[in-house]
Amino acid sequence: MMSCRIPAVSVLLLLPTMTLAQSGNAPVLPPVVVDSGVFTEHERERATSAFLIGKETIEHSSAENLSELLIEQGITVEATPTDHGENTTLLRGFQTEHLMTEANGKLLILIDGRRSGVANTRQISLHNVERVEILRGPEMFKYSMGSPGGIINVVTRRGGPERISGSARLGYGSHDTSRAGVDIDGQSGAFDYAFGYEHGTVRRDYRDGDGKRVHNTRTDGTERANFNLGYSFNERHRIGIDGYHYAVDQAHRPSYVDEEGEIRDNSYTDRETQLLHLNYEGASENGRLSWRGNIGWGKDLYETYEASSRYPKGQEARSKRAQGSMTYTSERFDLTGGLDYIKYELDNSSTARGAFLQPGGRDPQWAGLGFPMHSTSSTTLWGAFLVGTLKLDDGRLNLSGGLRYEHARAKDLSVGDEHYERVPYFSGRGITDRSQLPTSRSFDHVSPTFGISYLPADGLKLRANYTQGWRAPSGRQLFASSFYEDYGAPGDPRLKPEFTDAFEIGFDIARELWRLSGTYFYYEVKDNIYIYPGVRADGSGVQGRVMMNVDRRIQEGIEIQASGTLRDLPGLGGLELRPYINAVHMTRKKEVIDEGGPGLLGKWWPITRMPDTAIGYGFGFSHAAAKLSGHLNFNYYGKQYGGRANVGDGPLVGFGKFTVANLSVRKRLWESGPSNSVDLKMDINNLFDKTYSYLGRVPEDAYAYPGRNIHATLIYNF
Repeated sequence: MMSCRIPAVSVLLLLPTMTLAQSGNAPVLPPVVVDSGVFTEHERERATSAFLIGKETIEHSSAENLSELLIEQGITVEATPTDHGENTTLLRGFQTEHLMTEANGKLLILIDGRRSGVANTRQISLHNVERVEILRGPEMFKYSMGSPGGIINVVTRRGGPERISGSARLGYGSHDTSRAGVDIDGQSGAFDYAFGYEHGTVRRDYRDGDGKRVHNTRTDGTERANFNLGYSFNERHRIGIDGYHYAVDQAHRPSYVDEEGEIRDNSYTDRETQLLHLNYEGASENGRLSWRGNIGWGKDLYETYEASSRYPKGQEARSKRAQGSMTYTSERFDLTGGLDYIKYELDNSSTARGAFLQPGGRDPQWAGLGFPMHSTSSTTLWGAFLVGTLKLDDGRLNLSGGLRYEHARAKDLSVGDEHYERVPYFSGRGITDRSQLPTSRSFDHVSPTFGISYLPADGLKLRANYTQGWRAPSGRQLFASSFYEDYGAPGDPRLKPEFTDAFEIGFDIARELWRLSGTYFYYEVKDNIYIYPGVRADGSGVQGRVMMNVDRRIQEGIEIQASGTLRDLPGLGGLELRPYINAVHMTRKKEVIDEGGPGLLGKWWPITRMPDTAIGYGFGFSHAAAKLSGHLNFNYYGKQYGGRANVGDGPLVGFGKFTVANLSVRKRLWESGPSNSVDLKMDINNLFDKTYSYLGRVPEDAYAYPGRNIHATLIYNF
């Protein structure tokens, strides 16, 4: 196994040396004083790869939500072109769960360092976002050990330091799309505040890159509202409250006209996300000791209404959470410890067969008819962690590590709704009665992480990290009913937790005008949990989809990130260019249900829903004299296999291998004083009118994204 990984590791270790030699800056051996400011202190200490999308990139992007921004930056998202469907996000092959329940997924989305309860990145708007960062290794252990591919942390804006500032926007574009919003923040004495609101609608169906109309692609409305209020005292303490609300009103389900000239039922989906947190942050007088804590509540809801069905179907995930941590910082070491708690309670439905009818449904037309939503499962997670960094040799050598403990408990809140005698996978193994299986499960585990970063020269860092990931099955994965829930498969109360050995090794080079990073990663997952065709015990065939543990799974690849700034170029008259590229290439992605088992059980299959390559590249540009700025982005999506599993599917047919370009240009039209101005922003998406989909072949398996579309936004800054 090690022999096949040596070439990739060797290339990554040699590349920084060759790059420095070509630039004429040979590595300088000790003694070296690392004090140039090229790497921040945190960057020097970090033993894992870093990925950051900053404020300027977000402001000059044509993206309206987190999904679109991640795609632009080369991160894989199984994105839908409207708000009807869920957007599954992947980091190095680890993904959010297909029905957007945070407890089920292998990728965690944080908002301001807190579990958001949101797994659908399309439901996170960007207008109040300061930056987006990816956390791994010890940074990940502060929140979870169930997301070994990384955690996406969305950092939002706070008020200040000005007394009042903000922006108001009004936009219109293709498909009769309109958006309007306002964001205000400021500070008055010890009180800081930030408020935001925006509303958008899509009134007409779009056409794909081939000019074909995609029906039922309207969205009656999307709405975002947020606030963040804080009061600081004694200069070192802040108490605050913040909230986030995002709602989708009637996002219609896209469809083509079928062979008979008919259009699919005009179904639509409503979505709603609500978060509320109380926060406290404090620090000692010398700043070496700091602490923070928060408690919060959340709700994530979707409801789908179909013309052919008497009742809607949906899911509501409610969460309660609390976190607390304390950090000590010194010249020689940093140490952080903390506790966290979250409980998810799930209500689900699928069809009118549900036995527990409650009044409900957000749409008035269903009032009084009942809504088949009933409690199905709960998942509770308790965590404790201790992570730190030892700084040696004047900060050039840093050793990091830590431990995290988690206790997980899941309960079936609707015992008896699954009929195992009707599921061949269970009945074929002698399970015909609910009493034969548990109705609650508990799990405990302690995982380690450790890493090293070394700076042999100013501006060059070598790093390596190992992290053991662990994730217990959620209540839904253990106890879901295929008869009364819209999950696609029954749960299996016998599931085992997932274990992941996660390795990465890489380098970072930082110069005044450019940066280059390379990372080799290797993940070996034991007992991966997912929806697969249930294979017969003799390995001879499949018996419908069920939740299963897959014995072994390997995800291996290379990441490259590079960015730079080009100034004072001859003939460009003051134009500044900022090129970048973020690329992920999977060198291996395969899994086996039962290694050494008979037939299909022992056969290695390529992992589906994971492109072999994803690349985001392009450049930002600005011209100070012309008061013009913008961003041209290209996103390449490599070949992948669709579907949820390979076992028994026969010859695999892939899709992908397309590039999509987006252009955003911003022009200052008027300004008065240091803060008042008016800008015009033009966004051209799918610049070259490409017909494509992130979900499958068009039109066999999926409908296409919109063809070329244009949006103009007038922005008043104050």
